[in-house]
Amino acid sequence: MSLIFIFMVRLRRKKVRVEFKAGTVFLLMLMCFSIPRLQAGELVRNAIITEIASSSNNQDVFYLSLSGGTGPCANASILFPAAKSQSKESYAQAFAIALAAAASGKKIRIHNYENDSCVGANFIGMSTN
Repeated sequence: MSLIFIFMVRLRRKKVRVEFKAGTVFLLMLMCFSIPRLQAGELVRNAIITEIASSSNNQDVFYLSLSGGTGPCANASILFPAAKSQSKESYAQAFAIALAAAASGKKIRIHNYENDSCVGANFIGMSTN
């Protein structure tokens, strides 16, 4: 006996019946959850900020120069564009965390939630150890 999953999908205002056997659904779910998320994520981990600037090339960004760490932006420069931040408050918090990490020499990790570009970061965390 085989299980059949039936989904009702709306395509261009028409209802379409889609049937999948249980094995096919399992395979689709496995593919969705096992494919690595290469499009976005951690840009650097365990890096130290060597320079911080409130702007770069007269753009509405703040700039970090990093030393060490691992990830696609290790030993590189990273830009935090204001336009990619969730809010003005979030952007200000990220800049404050960067300042604190630079002043204390603490290690940081940085993310870009859209891709792995070093010019579009929108999250920074500071290690307290």
